[in-house]
Amino acid sequence: MFRFTLMILSLVSSYSLADNNYSKEIENFAEALVFDKYQETFEITGEQKLYIKAIPITDRVTFSQCLVPLQGHIVGDKIKSKTAVKVSCDDATPWDLYIRVKAQTLIPLIISSRPISKGEVLSNKNIELIYKDKTRVRGSTFTNAQTLRGVRLKRNISSKKSIRHRDICYVCEGDKVTITANKSGLIIKASGIALSDGNIGSTVRVENSRTQRIVVGTVYALKEVQVTF
Repeated sequence: MFRFTLMILSLVSSYSLADNNYSKEIENFAEALVFDKYQETFEITGEQKLYIKAIPITDRVTFSQCLVPLQGHIVGDKIKSKTAVKVSCDDATPWDLYIRVKAQTLIPLIISSRPISKGEVLSNKNIELIYKDKTRVRGSTFTNAQTLRGVRLKRNISSKKSIRHRDICYVCEGDKVTITANKSGLIIKASGIALSDGNIGSTVRVENSRTQRIVVGTVYALKEVQVTF
């Protein structure tokens, strides 16, 4: 891995200390270069966000304010999590400045806002939406809080942990559930007790509360199971 550091190359010995406003202007210039290149290279979906942020120029660096438009290019012409950008001034007192710019695709992620105990129902009081670097998210996660409201936890979760499919059940063992059957175009509904845990799309065993008959169905909504005859 290459290590990039801020560097000043000068053809003259007299430079003025860069003020904060001009340093910020240079940082914005570098961020714009990375933003344009990122847009050309990667696809950003509607749920995702693009995070572009230059590492601030240290006040120990000195250079004169450029009297002509700044020039710049991305080192290696490739976007990385920390991309090096060379910013150049080609006036009478030329200089080159290397700036690192963070570039991340952020994705929505539902996490616990506090410790949550096994069996607790998820709601706005114990979950929240954040955005996290896509490369740091592993496994199957949830991106919409609405889909988790009313769902119960199968295990304890500490604060600020992502909610995963293995952590919850839309139908939990012992839940009172609605059994729906479609027979010859006729929809029949009955109540039952879940005998196993399940998430959307998985199968569970349910005991019909009236007949005590045990059926196997597919979870299709919160505390709702569909069976086929």
